[in-house]
Amino acid sequence: MNVNKIRLIHFRNFGDVSLDFHSSLNIFIGNNAQGKTNIIESIYTLLRGSSYRTKDDDNLISWQEKESYLLGEVQKDNKECFQINILLQNIEPQGHLSPKTKKIIKANKKYQKKSWLLQRFKPVVFTPEDLQIVKSSPTVRRKFLDEVIINLNPIYDQYLKDYNRILFQRNILLKNEKNSNNLIKQLSIWNEKIIELGTLIILYRIKTLQLLNQKVKDLHQMMTENKETLKLKYNSNVLTSFTEDKEEIRRILAQKIHSAQERDFRLKVTTIGPHRDDYFIINNKIDLGIYGSQGQQRTAVLALKMAELEILKEKENEYPPLLLDDVTSELDLERRRFLMQLITEKPLQTFITSINLDDLTQVKSIKDMKVFRVRNGIVEGNEQ
Repeated sequence: MNVNKIRLIHFRNFGDVSLDFHSSLNIFIGNNAQGKTNIIESIYTLLRGSSYRTKDDDNLISWQEKESYLLGEVQKDNKECFQINILLQNIEPQGHLSPKTKKIIKANKKYQKKSWLLQRFKPVVFTPEDLQIVKSSPTVRRKFLDEVIINLNPIYDQYLKDYNRILFQRNILLKNEKNSNNLIKQLSIWNEKIIELGTLIILYRIKTLQLLNQKVKDLHQMMTENKETLKLKYNSNVLTSFTEDKEEIRRILAQKIHSAQERDFRLKVTTIGPHRDDYFIINNKIDLGIYGSQGQQRTAVLALKMAELEILKEKENEYPPLLLDDVTSELDLERRRFLMQLITEKPLQTFITSINLDDLTQVKSIKDMKVFRVRNGIVEGNEQ
């Protein structure tokens, strides 16, 4: 799948910029805070209908402007072509209402919902923040895993939203209800919903970790010349042993939620469920989050992101676009060379931001590419 071209009008720090992309490698060079990341963000937003950097669409509209446009052409490997237009429009508040941003999505001149984009376009984005996956909090690791699952199974996004909404309501009830009889009665309703959705979330996470494990082991051994073996190990407060049996997961989750009820009453929070999930990233039987060197941790994350790319390729029968936002500067020369060699040897469209072009062109396999120089919201040259 390729993004052939894009036009940005009043998007972030861009006035009106049109870019034609290479089907293989596209490199954006420039100093910090010039707009390189904004281009990566615009490609992602065109394909997914929202940004990976902010939840507020109004942040995407240029300062003192009321509207922003994204117009692009996307071509699938089967030659099917889509003209995608996204309009972001600030709506003036009325009365005491807060201002809102209206979003209109069109594909081949037909109005579409964001879900239409999510089902068809699944770019993989790799940012410096992703390098924190190994050593950061369980929340960060869950976020990465959930994003992979959503790309593979868009319905999972709804399961996750519903679960978090019900969890929020259950926690409010635990905090506010003083009458224990009323609390027990009302919790029984929320518990059933938590169990139903929690079972699905746990099952999806187990299956996806299995898929990632199959890919990440081979990729990591390539990077370490077969000296190290990487494995992802699910860590759940629901399951003590591995199972993909849906009914068994449901039974154990129901039992544990019931057993934890007194503790939940006392702590006024839900203590059991997939919202407490984590997974260990193990290298040669060592937990990298605790004992791994910075180099080992970054190699593991690189393997994880490349594994995500390969899993999506198998599911969709084509590689999704790969968006690398200032990642190469965080990798040492050896890992940078491995990454560049890996992506240039595949039928894959890649977008990379960097300060220094030399950091990216020290690989002999790099032949076909386009270089864009970004300065203060202006993109110069389409060097090839």
